[in-house]
Amino acid sequence: MSSAPQAPPVGAGWVHVVGDPGHRIVLADGMAVEVLASYPVRPDAGLYSIASAIEFRCAQCCEECEATLVAVRDHQLLCPRCYGALGAVQTPTGQPQEQSAA
Repeated sequence: MSSAPQAPPVGAGWVHVVGDPGHRIVLADGMAVEVLASYPVRPDAGLYSIASAIEFRCAQCCEECEATLVAVRDHQLLCPRCYGALGAVQTPTGQPQEQSAA
């Protein structure tokens, strides 16, 4: 019987993005995850597609989450659902612009 690879649990805690514009995310336990792509769609949170799924506790909803798409806000991980719930971003003209988490 084979099983799918399990995502490494990282819990909760401070993280930081390393590289320019962001080649990896260093997690609280020191583990680094490769960033495949970054999406600079919000001034207050970065959205990142990562090379492998990680299991973490979302800083916003405090739910356990396993994802390959994560947001970093105030040096903490947000799940895709909470990132999407942040709502519209104000454009330079002052008009709200809806943003998609996907």
